[in-house]
This record gives sequence, structure tokens and C-alpha cells, in this order.
Amino acid sequence: MRSLLLLLLLAPLLRVISPAAATGPPPGDPQVALAPFAVESDSAGILRALADTCLERLARGLTANGIAIARHPRLTDKTLPAARPARWAILGIVSRKDGAFRAELRLLEVSTGDEMRSYFNTDRDSEPVANLGTAAAARIARFVREQPDS
Repeated sequence: MRSLLLLLLLAPLLRVISPAAATGPPPGDPQVALAPFAVESDSAGILRALADTCLERLARGLTANGIAIARHPRLTDKTLPAARPARWAILGIVSRKDGAFRAELRLLEVSTGDEMRSYFNTDRDSEPVANLGTAAAARIARFVREQPDS
């Protein structure tokens, strides 16, 4: 009972210490559209699991950095206009070649289809490749915030 009371008393203090965690992403239209990453030759489902983990880490990282996201399950280069009203979209691909996992994420401007940034990682271990989502999120958030009208 004391633990619950202590938690209730400290909750407002935690919001002051971590305003980003308390407020979440900004309201309104999403800034970045996310689609499930494509996978190449994945008969065992290993690459799909890796792609989904990387995507979830990217999504968590963007929202933790105050970037509003929207999920688009069928977004591709050809269907990029469907990401509107988001200004940016992130598409990715995960593959495996010569025993190494490889992931590439591309930040695209929705209105033009131009590639603004590209992030990639290759490793024989899947964990560093899955962490590409976390590492790229901070850089993408900084880029989005630096753009006029973002």
C-alpha cells in the first residue's frame, strides 16, 4: 500500500523530470510515415522478425524524440503520396548475404520522393542491425526538427 501511495505522490515529479515522456509526440498531423520494411528471401521468418524489431525501435525512438508518426502498412516508393499529410516517410529493406544481416533505411520527402538521408548497417549478428532503428531515430528527429515548417 505504501508503494502505491509513494508512486502516486511521485508521479507528478516524474513528469517534470521527463517532459518528453509525459507529453508524448506533438498533436496534429504526423511528421513521419513508417511502413513495414521489405525483406529479401526469408523462408524461415528470421529477416521478417529482424525487420519488425528494427521498425519498432525506430518508431519508439522517433516518438521519444517528439516526432509524430503514422503507420502505413502498404507504403512503397510508388505509393508515397498515400503518406500525406506526413512530410517525410521512412522505407527500409532487410536482407542477408554471405552470412551477414544488412538493413537500409531511407528518409524520403513525400511530396517529391527525394531521398534526404540513408542509414545502413551490416553485421553477422542481428542485434546491431536491429539497433539501427534506435540509432537512426535520433538523427532523423534532428533532421526533421531542423527543416522549415516542420
